[in-house]
Amino acid sequence: MNASFTVALLVVLLILSPSDSSAQAGTPVSAAGAEAGQLLLDEAAEGFFDESLPNSAVRSLLDRSRGAFSLLAEPCQNAYWQARVQYLYGFVEQADGRPKEADARFRESLELAGRSLECGESSEGYRLMADAQAQLLVSGNLAYKMAHGQRARQWVLRAVELDPGNAAAQLSLALYYKNAPGIAGGDKARARRILHELETRSDLQRSERFSVNTWLGIVYSEQKDKERARSYLTRAQAIYPGNTWLREMLAEM
Repeated sequence: MNASFTVALLVVLLILSPSDSSAQAGTPVSAAGAEAGQLLLDEAAEGFFDESLPNSAVRSLLDRSRGAFSLLAEPCQNAYWQARVQYLYGFVEQADGRPKEADARFRESLELAGRSLECGESSEGYRLMADAQAQLLVSGNLAYKMAHGQRARQWVLRAVELDPGNAAAQLSLALYYKNAPGIAGGDKARARRILHELETRSDLQRSERFSVNTWLGIVYSEQKDKERARSYLTRAQAIYPGNTWLREMLAEM
């Protein structure tokens, strides 16, 4: 993986769960197109993060997924799933060394996620907005960060408030506490506690378990606890053995 992709990956590691997030979004899948679109989106996410598919194949899956979701008549459901596609597409653009195109994807994901909330608040809608905004903050200049930095925090807090059991939202909150400066509410100890709480959950999806173990590995690596860091990173590697970024990280320890 190239450097630009690694930077993005270190902000939010695959919050796109292969679970049926439509229930969390408050918009039940009511059409065959939605089910087909979700299967294609899941296949794209798995292939991308396990590096079992070339990015050209991932793009094809995402385009087909977007086409399936476009058939949804309910506008908020349509917007939510299109936002999910664009969010993952942003990571693919980064991996291909196309930062401007990646930002455009994340901006569209943010807009679509906001549109999905027009039918009513949902934990997943706010969570997705927070994650898309977090990616835009990475590439944004200082003025952009100052103008929009608090939005991601507000949205992820609202996502957790609406559904404390939303593992993806809890993970996003943990990453906010870990990466934000203290003046903006950063709290590394709190981030670690949330990650350990998530670690004990038996209902995590594959991508969520990967993310939790990876971030705990990073946390303990930063604390110079190499033994615990390696243990967590090795667990993560077992989940996505094809992920070269993680293999390289372990090799450097």
